[in-house]
Amino acid sequence: MKKTLNIIIKVILVIILIILLFITGLRTYFRFPVSKFYRNSEKSFIIPDSNKNYIAQGLTYSEEDGNFYLTGYMKDHSASPIYIVNKESKKLVKSLKIQNPDGSEFTGHNGGLTIFQNKIIITGGENKCLYVFDKNLIDSAENKSFVTYEKSLSLEADQDYISSAFTSVIKEEDGDLLVTGEFYRDPNYKTLESHTVDTSDGQNKALAVAYKVEEDNLIPVKAFSIRGLVQGMAFDKNKVYLSTSWGTAFSYIYVYDLDKIEAESKNIMGKDIPLYVLDSKSQTEAIKLFPMAEEIEILDNKLYIMNESASNKYIFGKFTSGKFCYYTDLD
Repeated sequence: MKKTLNIIIKVILVIILIILLFITGLRTYFRFPVSKFYRNSEKSFIIPDSNKNYIAQGLTYSEEDGNFYLTGYMKDHSASPIYIVNKESKKLVKSLKIQNPDGSEFTGHNGGLTIFQNKIIITGGENKCLYVFDKNLIDSAENKSFVTYEKSLSLEADQDYISSAFTSVIKEEDGDLLVTGEFYRDPNYKTLESHTVDTSDGQNKALAVAYKVEEDNLIPVKAFSIRGLVQGMAFDKNKVYLSTSWGTAFSYIYVYDLDKIEAESKNIMGKDIPLYVLDSKSQTEAIKLFPMAEEIEILDNKLYIMNESASNKYIFGKFTSGKFCYYTDLD
């Protein structure tokens, strides 16, 4: 009996050792190659509900409230969420669920969101639209309640369209612009042939378009030709930041200087507008970081980065500190 017990204990210890070695190896594999990023970065807050089927995607910030707003989708295909997290306390303020105007649960992918003209804008993906929520209603909604978008804005015009994957805002003196862009990856996420642009590096096959919003009309003002795999986009002065990722490969933040680009004209949505081609000629930096980086936000000269690797869908981020939203200084 004693011999049998000793064998069982040894087997248990071996299993524990194997698990510890696996976790150590996993952390080393995913963290050591990007150790520079971790040295230069800090943890902002824990991404909520990573152990409850939430798959993190979108990120934006309200200076007025001091809160981050998050969105994404659910592994179990339940209603897509909106989370509000306070910047200072790093605590979850509340979680909300989205429903359609007819009362059914909204289960869209929700790749990104931003705050624009006191509205919360969420990407509509393959539905080629943007969903518009009244921010005041979001802020006043009870915790764990359902919220409904008030309308959707079409991203189709003149046989052209954007399947919105991320969204952002450009601050300009004569009026802010609402930006949304598409995700390209061959063969499963293709874009229109007309969006392909020749560059000094080869070809860009995706677009991000900046719109002026007048009532329910999106008026294209300018556009950006971008690389594939873009998950998020942010603007800071004359710089453009692109977050790119796919699968378990390491992510990158690409930085471009708009002062180095001479805009060309391109017909988009039936209108000739300036096009800024983002390629190696204007790229100033490429920051390597953890896999599965999603939307980004710039705040107080810091770049905040969402991450979906710790979700129940991908799991490995649970062992590599993927449950945190990180920020890194831009200096």
